[in-house]
Amino acid sequence: MDRDWRVGLNMTQCGSRNPFAHALIAAAVATAAIICGLSYLADRSCCEKAASSSEIDLLAGNLTDHWSVYGALSATQVSFNRIDDGSVEVRIRADDPSWSTANSGVSYTAGLFVPGWYEFTGEFKADVNDSQGIGAQLEVHSSRWRLITKAHSRRKGRGEKINFYLRPSYSDPVAEISCRFWGGTGDSAGKAVFRNMRIVRIAGSPPPKAPHFDLAEQEEARLGKSWHPREGNILLGRRTRPGRFRGAAVTVLLLGMIVGISWRLLA
Repeated sequence: MDRDWRVGLNMTQCGSRNPFAHALIAAAVATAAIICGLSYLADRSCCEKAASSSEIDLLAGNLTDHWSVYGALSATQVSFNRIDDGSVEVRIRADDPSWSTANSGVSYTAGLFVPGWYEFTGEFKADVNDSQGIGAQLEVHSSRWRLITKAHSRRKGRGEKINFYLRPSYSDPVAEISCRFWGGTGDSAGKAVFRNMRIVRIAGSPPPKAPHFDLAEQEEARLGKSWHPREGNILLGRRTRPGRFRGAAVTVLLLGMIVGISWRLLA
């Protein structure tokens, strides 16, 4: 009799726990779905905002938020200083000469999400000394293509003009603009000045005689024309995908752990 009573009590407790466990799991699943949905909408909103902008000013805003340091340099060794004429001076301070043995400098990554042509303009000037092996160069890299503009020893006040047109590939619509330094040490291990550096999306095609590089056409020739997306779609290159839902994934993982622990405790 007592045994039957205990069995009935255990079944009653299990029955009362199961609905609570099921409700907890349902709430966790619903929360995870809401978080993923909100993350997707926020990500798409950011992409649409970036895609709707027809001009990217590489020297606007907080420079340390947009420009990153790479190679053997640390953030404390690089400074960005605005000049009265609107230019930006980049200065490298490094006492150890070994820093320049690695590919080191500063870079800016721009998303060119709307298919079409973009005009790159700007001026680049750097302190170089060929006899001492001190140099700098500006590089624009997109997909498999790279354009290099090396700074030369010229009279004071003159720099390298940059003006070309680029049509990015469909699979990787990203341009990375970087300035590489080498050879110097001390408080002036490297120094460069950027002026009026912009990326502007244009309507139609570039002027016939202007320098232009059609990466989308090269990709179509390599992979075929049937696969590329419709005009106007928002594209995400391989360098922008990994971080899209990182925050949502972490949240979902935590919710899954909470559900698993709760299930074990209620078992």
